[in-house]
Amino acid sequence: MKKIFSLIALMALIVSCGGTKPYKIDGTISAEGFVDGDTISLGYSVDGASYTPESYAVIKDGKFEFTGNVENSKLYYLVNHKTEEPLVMFFLESGDIKATIDNEKSNVEGTPSNDIYTELQENLTGYISQLQEKQISLYIDTTLTEEQREGILSELQTLSEKASEIAKNFVTSNIETLPGLFMLVQCANMFDDEEFDALVQSIPEKNIDEKNNCLYAVLLDIQEQRKNPQDFSEYFKAATQESDTTTAETPADE
Repeated sequence: MKKIFSLIALMALIVSCGGTKPYKIDGTISAEGFVDGDTISLGYSVDGASYTPESYAVIKDGKFEFTGNVENSKLYYLVNHKTEEPLVMFFLESGDIKATIDNEKSNVEGTPSNDIYTELQENLTGYISQLQEKQISLYIDTTLTEEQREGILSELQTLSEKASEIAKNFVTSNIETLPGLFMLVQCANMFDDEEFDALVQSIPEKNIDEKNNCLYAVLLDIQEQRKNPQDFSEYFKAATQESDTTTAETPADE
């Protein structure tokens, strides 16, 4: 199950594209809590924690707009400027980008990277929903018999395998694109060492730029960790011994 939920975990990482080209974002927002005059910010996060806004747009008639130029394309966010809550993640690249923000569904499309990533999300949505529903039923419904629980666990396994297959096929088919690199980071544990190394080696030269491309740098780190896994057994053993010694030296209450 951890594999599936890793698919929807959002990592904020820089991606290199190269060249300065114009972009335009036409946004429509109907999510609750937003009114005309509110501000949407556009920006990125280098470390996945601290958000760096680059520009701002004011909502008017339920719409907002951003324009600019892209040199090194990055994985960006549209954010509620007031609360700093991320609204949607997308790939900022040259072209006309359309962003729709809603309580039920938010998506970004109109350019190659965003279109193929949106298609992936749509293909996975049904499986993710079913996984969540069945998990809730498994842990909340106290009337289930042991046979019914085993049946649900079997269904969860099947759904997980199908979703994993979709994700893996996406990576192998799109490794030359920015979404492909992003998903390889997310799904690294789904590939064995030989498969993972082959995918990393097939990344095109334009995306191998460690200075501006944290995705590629992260993949190299993952590759190194897989080849040289760290052994923390001695650390935890020492920590346990220290804890036992401290406990033994503590005087008993009189």
